[in-house]
Amino acid sequence: MNYLLKELLRHKWRTIAGITGYIIATLFILLVLSVNQSNENDTLGILKGTGTHFIVYIPSNASCCVSCDSESSDGSLIAEGVHTLMLNSDLLVSIKEIDGVRDAAPYLLYRIYDEKLMTEVSLGGIDTNSIATKNNVCAATNIISGKYLSSREDEIVVEESFAKAHRLAVGDTIKTYGSRLKVTGIVNSGIKPGKADLYAPIGNVRTILKDRMKCMSSGFDMNIVLVEVTDARIQNRVISQLREKMNYLSVSSYNCYQPASEVMNKMEGTSAVITVLIFFFLIIFSAKTQLTSLMERFREVGILKSLGWSNARLSGQILMISFFQSLIGATVGILSGLLLILLLNNNQVRLFGSMEFQFHSATIPVLILLPLAGGVLAAIFPVIKLFRTKAGDMINNYM
Repeated sequence: MNYLLKELLRHKWRTIAGITGYIIATLFILLVLSVNQSNENDTLGILKGTGTHFIVYIPSNASCCVSCDSESSDGSLIAEGVHTLMLNSDLLVSIKEIDGVRDAAPYLLYRIYDEKLMTEVSLGGIDTNSIATKNNVCAATNIISGKYLSSREDEIVVEESFAKAHRLAVGDTIKTYGSRLKVTGIVNSGIKPGKADLYAPIGNVRTILKDRMKCMSSGFDMNIVLVEVTDARIQNRVISQLREKMNYLSVSSYNCYQPASEVMNKMEGTSAVITVLIFFFLIIFSAKTQLTSLMERFREVGILKSLGWSNARLSGQILMISFFQSLIGATVGILSGLLLILLLNNNQVRLFGSMEFQFHSATIPVLILLPLAGGVLAAIFPVIKLFRTKAGDMINNYM
């Protein structure tokens, strides 16, 4: 160890140059990871939630709900414009157990032809507390007038397009579905796979269909399952697993998750390539430094070798010198990077005008291991030269 320290101090500028290389490489890797983390939280965070929802149902060629009321005999459970079968809660539980499913919620969607309104009217029964409902059907944030749903049985919210077509406003009462329903809010839910004309809590819709419409059907749990996935990149896998378990189901989703997934993969791939390139140049720089160090000490090493020092012992010295330089460089690089990030963020300096640098302590092991690995790999080249050259040749060539 004493010889190692003396060797590092004896060639100060060479040691400083070697450590500086590791500092610069560590600093650049830290900044890349920090930007990548910011990118993950901002851009990728948005893309991860793009199109991560779909609906599941069983199509049918006829209505499974037979009504005793002739006025509503054309009513039916529907999804995507077709008749559907009734589903039970067991299916909902099975879907929630699939890896990657963030949430799943029941949805009861019914449609009748209303003689007074002279149009078909769809009524959606929703679970108002589910994220799957918010992304597949509607949410409180979609309210443009009035208030969102409450537990009262006679209250509904209406889609803006339907309200405009039939001149409905907040506070109006609409007579349909065998009831007088009060419009408490108007929503614009946008493009959603489970969109309806009217919305009410699913418990209230079950009551309307069974008690007021006199629909005869077992259960009335739901006819659609609303699904929310954790990440757009795994949505294809989740859908495939769902179809493998229950191949009689139909799945409907907007495919915007696919381009979002492709963009995320490309962005992550770019960050990985940049990190690999920095690591590669770190190895080249370190290898050149170590090889130069060996050539400067070639005669000295040859003398030590002729005095009986083994190749293994001399190689250990070279590896330890490279190890210490990389360790010091990594440590100083991390501290310098933290200070630089602090200064940049305090002065509101943003990459591309919007992305801030975000450092997480979980990246510290990576920032230490990469330079150490680079130092060890860089020392391999001079070690190979050491093993291949005889002591006499090392002394004579130097002379």
